[in-house]
Amino acid sequence: MLMHSFLRSPFSILKGLFLITLLLTLGPSYASTGLFFNVAETGTSDPLRIKLALNGIGPVTVQNYLVNALNLSITTTVPNHIYNFAGIKIEKPGYRIAGLAPFKNGYYLFRVGDNLAANLLIIPPNPPWYPSLQAFEHYNSGRSHVFPEATFGGSLTLGNVVDTLNSLPLLYPSGYNMSYLDADHAYIYGGGYGDIAGSIGAYVDRVDPNTLERIWHRQLIITAENGEWDYPGSMGILEDGFIYVSYGYRLAKITPDGEIVKIKILPTGGIALPENTSFNGFNATSDGYIVMKSVYRQAGCTYQGPDALLNCPDPTDVPPSILISVDPKTMEVVDNITLPAAVGARPTITTYQGKNYVYLLAPTTAFRYEVKEGKFIPDNSWNPGMITVNGQTLCTSFSVMNDWVVAQTNTLPASTALSVIAIHQGDASIHYSLQPFLGDPIPPLVEAAFATAGPDASQAISWAPMAVSSDSDNNLIYASDALPGKIAAITITNKGLETVWKASQTTTEFTTLIGPSNNRVLVGTDIPGPEIPGTNLNDYAVWRNAATGVELARSPLLPAMTQGTMIQPYYNGDMFYEGQLGRLIKLMPRPL
Repeated sequence: MLMHSFLRSPFSILKGLFLITLLLTLGPSYASTGLFFNVAETGTSDPLRIKLALNGIGPVTVQNYLVNALNLSITTTVPNHIYNFAGIKIEKPGYRIAGLAPFKNGYYLFRVGDNLAANLLIIPPNPPWYPSLQAFEHYNSGRSHVFPEATFGGSLTLGNVVDTLNSLPLLYPSGYNMSYLDADHAYIYGGGYGDIAGSIGAYVDRVDPNTLERIWHRQLIITAENGEWDYPGSMGILEDGFIYVSYGYRLAKITPDGEIVKIKILPTGGIALPENTSFNGFNATSDGYIVMKSVYRQAGCTYQGPDALLNCPDPTDVPPSILISVDPKTMEVVDNITLPAAVGARPTITTYQGKNYVYLLAPTTAFRYEVKEGKFIPDNSWNPGMITVNGQTLCTSFSVMNDWVVAQTNTLPASTALSVIAIHQGDASIHYSLQPFLGDPIPPLVEAAFATAGPDASQAISWAPMAVSSDSDNNLIYASDALPGKIAAITITNKGLETVWKASQTTTEFTTLIGPSNNRVLVGTDIPGPEIPGTNLNDYAVWRNAATGVELARSPLLPAMTQGTMIQPYYNGDMFYEGQLGRLIKLMPRPL
């Protein structure tokens, strides 16, 4: 932890008179230092110039500071005094203070004293997403699952309890993800699991986060009326403040008040019928172009939801996916290309060495395109070769961690233990692989249930329909496998991948990382022991110390969560849990 104190900027005559009065009041010990604040900084490195003021409303008594990290702990040097309206102003566009709204002069106001520290988290811009706690399904385009503004409502050192509030009798069928403009404007997207009772097609609702009541409802499609494949897309809020929703072969643009601005019909590749096409989610580049990729249901198959990828006669009998870009301002398609293969995992996007790249995973390898003003340019120089081994199945989406893109295999049940894979963005020939759950026993009931679920009706020993989470601040990857019922933290070293810790936890959902980098918490579901992953009726929500794996809190038994989703971070230490049958539950951990 570094400590910094900096000299004042020049004062006006009025401010100088105020300071003289203040110094006379406070005495010679304060006058000898001339400093108003001490600032301790930790967490993500990011050099910034800030202004601090004892009175941010004025402001007066302003000092300039240079800080090098985003977690600040601030105290004053003035003895025995509390400042109720101290202020901080960040001298860089797009940055803001978590949980606070700026005063009209641009200062964020907070309470501080010499024995009362103000702990402030600076949130950097997250282009092209709206600057809220969660404007996208995985927070950023790199799909890290790290939500830096979200906090843990419980204690990191004492026992905790988890209170719950549920939406019954109101239901939000197969809720998938939630996005926010702020703490008062919360939105839920769902209805994309056509294999779940009550899911009739995509919808967006605005939810009262305090009562879980519906404020407005927009049913975008009813697939039972048109025979289309009802498969989960996604929702996100771009910097323009509009809500964007992908569902089937459509992209909707919606105002925060629920008015539909436009619904764009998307190309389907020319071979597949529209009713068998789904753009399973979307992503966006830092300069704002929406990027989408198609998946297909086998022609003639009528299975709905994810069941189509498992139970159609031959789920692999589908055409190659297409990759498209859309300009959100005009809602017109900018580019449309056919990919080398059918690609199941959603696109991951990052800016690396000044270029926007979209990363995609084929059945046995990975590839990327540069995205320049919405146009796709193949990067054939980036070729990792074969990244899977015999008996493994498709990888889930990449997650970006510093110079690496990381993923895990076995999004479908597999006869070989999953691998966690890290590929260097600068040189794809540098890639590491680790099987963290190799040899871990499968519970007998689970083993029996998956006896013929692997490739060619083989015994499945691994199934991981969720992607990894990645914490760039702490150089940690979080992987899970539902069949051995394990979760692990893995680090990248100069020798390869190494397991840091493992714990018993059975999940088919994404994990979530919340809190500052030095006190990060990992959140995920846990299927009760007697129940079988994929057909389970219940889940627990579990909070763990992300650095050690130690369990911090566990919810009461909950109805099963929508599969392949994640527990959604919210403000004030709370989180949202979306039950697949429609029960929306607010989770509120607190110290005992």
